[in-house]
Amino acid sequence: MVNVRLDLPKDLERELNYLKKTTKKPKSFHIREALIRYLEDMEDMEDIQEYMKKKKEGKVKYYTSEELEKKFNLK
Repeated sequence: MVNVRLDLPKDLERELNYLKKTTKKPKSFHIREALIRYLEDMEDMEDIQEYMKKKKEGKVKYYTSEELEKKFNLK
């Protein structure tokens, strides 16, 4: 478990309170959901950066749809 004390800007605090009221879920729920999405986005960014590095190094292979069909016996 992690305990965090946040000093949020007033507009963000207002939005969080609105979510709490309209969804009947605690602020911690919405903060946890936002953190999960943020961490997933950061993981995606790492994957993209790795792909771009491989592409720059010429380690990325492209296939046409016909090549993929043949390679994986899709027809």
